Amino acid sequence: TLLVCTSACRKRSSEQSSSHRHENLPGMSDSLSPIRFRPKWHPQAQFSGVYMARKMGFYEDFGLKLDLQPVVTDQQSIDILLAGKGDVIHIDLLSALNLNRDSTVVVNIAQISQKSPIWLVGRKSRGIRSLQDFQGKKLGMWRSGLNLITQTFLKDHNIQMEIVPIDWSINLFTQQVVDVINVMQYNEYHQLLQSGIPEDDLFVLSMDQPQYNIPDEGFYVRADFYQQNQALCEDFAEATMDGWTYAITHPQETITEVLRIMQEARIRANSAHQSWMLNQMKDILMANPDNFGRLSKTDFDNALKIMQQTGKITRNISYEEFYPRAKPR
Repeated sequence: TLLVCTSACRKRSSEQSSSHRHENLPGMSDSLSPIRFRPKWHPQAQFSGVYMARKMGFYEDFGLKLDLQPVVTDQQSIDILLAGKGDVIHIDLLSALNLNRDSTVVVNIAQISQKSPIWLVGRKSRGIRSLQDFQGKKLGMWRSGLNLITQTFLKDHNIQMEIVPIDWSINLFTQQVVDVINVMQYNEYHQLLQSGIPEDDLFVLSMDQPQYNIPDEGFYVRADFYQQNQALCEDFAEATMDGWTYAITHPQETITEVLRIMQEARIRANSAHQSWMLNQMKDILMANPDNFGRLSKTDFDNALKIMQQTGKITRNISYEEFYPRAKPR
């Protein structure tokens, strides 16, 4: 009930305050404003909000024509954005802050996740039953900026591990090359279960302490693009969050659409895994229902602190500078 109410209230507010909201009428497409969105990965339930907003016509309701750009493996979404070949991208909070290390390059227009989805996982049958058992073991850790959270956590707890860089595969863990692995709650953890490892054999450590609980995914645009297209950006954010509300309240319909898109893109589709992903994304999005779709100052401050502690950023960045929707209207 809370979720439906949140969406309805937000949509009423948008209808009252935005002159860009349209009735979805025949022949309207010529009046729609185009906006290009580049996800950070290939089609999967992680992007269900965008898929369902498109399917249900929410973007058109806000006067937008969505161009859902395909992912090209050797082209980073950040590079596409900075080159002016895309308008909105989907990246994590730490990577976005890193882009702003010298000056404000990108700004957040909506925060999807409301808690960290990062888990550290080991097997009890291989002697990993507590954090202290990590000492001296091999850790499969991502090459991306998300590894800063893990690095900071281990340093703060005086845990020394041999780091083995990995991308997004669980193979080194299932083959027992590494003792502990970084996983996402909504993705690789379920892959471990699907590989045949009993769940009761897994020791799971989540980053749920406040200083490490850095939310992941958000929507970002170039700062100059936001200044010139504020209403367009905010309408995209509202339409997409309405799409997320629809997705997590209509899971069967959403998974059918996700699988259709995956098959169309010739991506191997696993219904059970996509259903798991959508359910876990619901947990991540709704971790703080009152803050649905918004970046909190506490989360921003904690993320900035990690970036400064690790020397990635030396200047001060204000919350309002990074998240201009926080400014009073």
